[in-house]
Amino acid sequence: MKKIFSLSCLFLFSISLLNGCTKTYAVAKPTKPYMYKQNFANSPNDLYYALRWALRTYGYPIAEEDLQNGVIKSHYVPVRAYSHYVPLYIDRKDYGANGAYHQLEVRLVPKSGNTEVMIGSRIQSIVVPMKSSGTEEHMILDKVADYLRSANVQVTNVGLQQ
Repeated sequence: MKKIFSLSCLFLFSISLLNGCTKTYAVAKPTKPYMYKQNFANSPNDLYYALRWALRTYGYPIAEEDLQNGVIKSHYVPVRAYSHYVPLYIDRKDYGANGAYHQLEVRLVPKSGNTEVMIGSRIQSIVVPMKSSGTEEHMILDKVADYLRSANVQVTNVGLQQ
C-alpha cells in the first residue's frame, strides 16, 4: 500500500512539473500613446532643460534623447494606481496597478515663436489593454510650467502676472 501511495505521489508530482513547462511565454506589445499637448512661449532648448528636470522630479529616468528630432523617452516604470485604467464598460474605469509598465514619450515641436510639447504614455500590459488617465502627463506639463515661470510674479485675482 505504501508503494502504491508513493508511486501515485511521484506520478502527480511529475505531471505538475510537466504542466509548468508547457505554459506559453507571453510578451506584451507596447501601445501607441495618446499625446497630450501644451504650447509654451519658450525655446525648445529651454523646454528641454525643464522637461529633463520634471521627468527626474517625478521618478522617470531618461532612457533616450534625440535632440535633433526633439524626442525624449523615459525608462519603463510601473503604472500607478491612479495613472492608468482598464475601460470595463462605457462609463466605468477600473483603476489599479496590475503589473503593467509604461514609458513617457515627449516630443518638442517648434511653432512660430512658441514650442508645442506633446507627451504620451506607452503602456505594456499582458493581462488587459490599459489606457492612460492623463494624470502623469499633466503632472509633467505642470512641473515644466513651474520651471519656466519667472521668479518675479504677482498673484492677482485674475491669476499670475509676470
